[in-house]
Amino acid sequence: MRSSQEWSQGFERDPVGTGKKAVWAFVFFIIALTVVIGSVGWVLGWFSEAAQVTQEQFGPRAGLKKYEWFVEQSNAITKMDQDVELFKSRKTNLKDEYMSYGEDRAKWPPHIQVEYNRQSSQVRDDLVAVLSQRNNLVRDYNAASEKFNWAPFNTKDDKPPTTYEKVEAE
Repeated sequence: MRSSQEWSQGFERDPVGTGKKAVWAFVFFIIALTVVIGSVGWVLGWFSEAAQVTQEQFGPRAGLKKYEWFVEQSNAITKMDQDVELFKSRKTNLKDEYMSYGEDRAKWPPHIQVEYNRQSSQVRDDLVAVLSQRNNLVRDYNAASEKFNWAPFNTKDDKPPTTYEKVEAE
């Protein structure tokens, strides 16, 4: 390292050359400082982003949202189970309603056969639609309960059955 006396002597001998060296040294110092500060900022940005994602996935607001989602899904599945039972009873009631025409459908009047087939088909289609909706809700519920970041918010020990009973074939 040069002493201040050497600098001043060098400056007296070649003031322009020594000044250029000082300017270039300052410029290189600024560039190096910028690179170091930028690198540190980039590395810290990764930690900041990780903290932000953790907050979004495990923070109190996210926890409440996930818990409410599970409660809503569970209630919707219970409602769909009740709807399935309702449509099953409609199917049974429809059969009972037309039994006054006799057990053998071939002996029923043609217009009654057509009407029964139409209503029976409608009830079966409604039942299949409700079963499909229920199974989709259960699929979403079970899939969410398998995610590691949602598992703490699944309050039921047992998952709903993935499929309801098969529709009885006529």
